[in-house]
Formats: sequence, C-alpha cells, structure tokens
Amino acid sequence: MRDFVIVAAFLAAASPTLARDNCKHDGLRYGTPESVGMLSKPLEDMVANLTHYTEARNWGSKSHDQVVPIEPGGTTLVAHNGVIVSHFAFGKRNLWASVNGSTGTLLPPGEQEDTTIDTIYDMASLTKLYTTVAGLRCIDKGLISLNGTVATYLPDFAVNGKAGITILQLLTHTSGFQADPTIGLWMPQYPTYESRVQQILNESLVNSPGSTYLYSDLNFMTMQLVIEKVTGKPLDEVIHEYTSMMGMPDTFFNRGNIEGPAFPFYHRMAAQEFQITVLGDEEPQRPQPVRGTVHDENSWGLNGVAGHAGLFSTVLDTAKFCQMILNNGTYNGKRILTKASVDLIFTNFNARFSSGAYHGAGFELNQYYTAGPMANMLAASHTGYTGTTLVIDRASNTLFLHFANRVHPSRNWSSNNIVREAVGYWVAAALGRNVAFPS
Repeated sequence: MRDFVIVAAFLAAASPTLARDNCKHDGLRYGTPESVGMLSKPLEDMVANLTHYTEARNWGSKSHDQVVPIEPGGTTLVAHNGVIVSHFAFGKRNLWASVNGSTGTLLPPGEQEDTTIDTIYDMASLTKLYTTVAGLRCIDKGLISLNGTVATYLPDFAVNGKAGITILQLLTHTSGFQADPTIGLWMPQYPTYESRVQQILNESLVNSPGSTYLYSDLNFMTMQLVIEKVTGKPLDEVIHEYTSMMGMPDTFFNRGNIEGPAFPFYHRMAAQEFQITVLGDEEPQRPQPVRGTVHDENSWGLNGVAGHAGLFSTVLDTAKFCQMILNNGTYNGKRILTKASVDLIFTNFNARFSSGAYHGAGFELNQYYTAGPMANMLAASHTGYTGTTLVIDRASNTLFLHFANRVHPSRNWSSNNIVREAVGYWVAAALGRNVAFPS
C-alpha cells in the first residue's frame, strides 16, 4: 500500500498531450515550483506523507473509530500560474478482494494494481461542475437565463409548487428539493428510463424555493433535463463538445453502464465499492466491486449519464478544466465560457445563509473541508462522494486536485476530508504561507 509512482514535475514528456499544449499561450505546462515562486519542500513533504493515509489505523471520527485506511491510494496534482509543479500517485487503485464490516480481505499481491498518474476515477459529484459549465455555456448562447424559471424550459416541472424555481436556485441548492429522489431511480418501481425522468419532474419540495440551502442531487438531475431540452442533445454529448476543445480524452460517461473489460478504459479505472454489502438486495445487480460503471445508484439508473454524477476523469484532464476557469473561460486559445459566466462561479449567491452554504454557480466557496488553509471566498471547490476533490483558487491563481477511490472497499470505512485538508495545507505552505497543519 506504500508503493509510489512519482513524476518529476518538470517533465512535460510525462504527457504527450500536455507537451503539445505547451505551444499555446494559456494551457498548462510542467515546471519547477521555484519557476513560479513556490517552495519545493512542502510539496516534497506532501508526496512523502500522503501515503500514510493508506495505513490501517484508528483515525478517530474520520474512520468512525474503526481501524481502517482512509483511502487505498490516490492521484494528486498542483498547478500555480499555469505551471504544474506536482503530479504524483500513491497506493493502490485496486486492492481489496472482499469486505465484511470493517474487515477486508486483500487481493493476492499479483492482482493488486498500483495507482498511476493516469488512473481514471469516478468523479461522483464533481460531475455537477461539468454540468454547471454546460449550463453556463447555454446562458452564454442565450438558450437559458440564470434567473429564468425551470418551468419555462420544462413545463411539466411546474407541478407540486415548483413553478417559480429558477436556474440559479438549482445551481446554488436553494430550490427547496430534498437531498435525493423519494425512491431510488434504480429501483423496480421505475421500469423504464422515461419513468425515471418523469419521477424527477414530479418530485415535491421540502422547503420553499429560495428559503433554505439544502444540497440536493435533484437540482442537477433537473439541470440535465433543462440542458438537454434547450440544446436538443444528450448531456454527455454537450459536455464532450467542450472537453474535446480542451484536449481531455480521458473524461467521459459510461453510457449504457458497460461492464468489465468490454469498456475500453476499464483497466485504468479505479475500483470502487463492494456495493452489495451496503445495499443488499437493493443493489443494482452488477459485478462486485463496482468498477468502470458509475458508483452512484441513481446515475446508474439513468443509464450512467446524469447531471449530478456519472462522469469519469483523470486529475490531468480535470486540471485543464480548472485552468480554463482560472483563465476566465479560455484554454489553449479556445473560448469555453465568457468571463461574465466565470465570474458567476466566484460570486457568493448564498451570503444570507451560514458559511457552510456559501456557493457560486455550481461551486462551493470558502470551504475548509475541501481546501484546508487555502479556503477563501475566491476558492471555488467541490468534492465527490467517491473521494474526489478539486479546488480553484482565483486569489492565488492556483489549482489543486486530489482524486481517490475512498469507497473501495466500503463507503462506511472513512471520510477522506482529512486528506483534502492536508493537501490544502501543503499547497498553502508551498506558497510561502505560515499556516497550521489541520487538526
């Protein structure tokens, strides 16, 4: 579990795609920390110490007082002023043969797989950020209005008191929805895709629109339906249109939930949960552990393509997405968003609520649990349930990502917020800040 794949940050040859990007004026490139005024030592400490989180120990509340690892492995990337200064992998992307409560059985050594810098992860809720950009592109094109009502584009949505909900309320989780569909969309009550979509449209509210912040996947399931209606295209195609412009070949949905090696990216994808141990007979009947198909059950029920979850990516691909936002909407000279739309990401629309609710369009703002000491009102971030994290700090022109498959072998083992906060500490220290290590 302590195996490393460490990449010298200045070797552009580590990524042929990125090496080509170096010819452009606003793409990412590899370089030394010193070349952009950062300190090497904290980044070296990060490489040396992140592996400790793969050790089985009692991590207190972070491991629910169980003796388990926080995560089996991960891939991390840090970039500042458009320069990737750290990009490395540690631990295993496929480690466990089975799990029973807090006890797991390891795969034989020959079957365990090291995490690599090009390991592909289930992004979980980081999908929401890509859906957000798809929606902002629709705003830029005049297809939807930020303050327009959802029912303007989806008339069937207006039932059950939802006629006044706006696009902005979906993007800031202030619509009034509960967290998840009343009945899971993968359940037999919904025998067809159409019946699952209808259930999304039929959902009722638990709060008055605009009155409360309540994080809900239903907001982005609905956002998907809006985007698909106004573009006339499926969400995966809409997102691919702009990710392909940035040279992101490892970012995709697994439409149709194709299982096993039949899916071309399967062998680079991190294993996820033995989901049947959590859901029992309610688990979608698929091979265990979940690998290659989306971990999120509702996204699986939507054929693997959903606005809230379902996207897969690498840290390098997603770093390009983040750099585009730091570039005010361009990457490699190609305009993805207007600056006005990027500004919406960094605008706190939830200032009337507590700090834990601070939100730009689609992105969280000033959240310590995602960014550690790097948290501030210009640090847009998000996490994914499977263990993924991204932070885009406009204040310092810095981005950092930590992707892990922390639900392998079980979602009930740990939270990896402790890792997220630690990565933020090392990034802040590398920027020369005198900050305390997260407790």
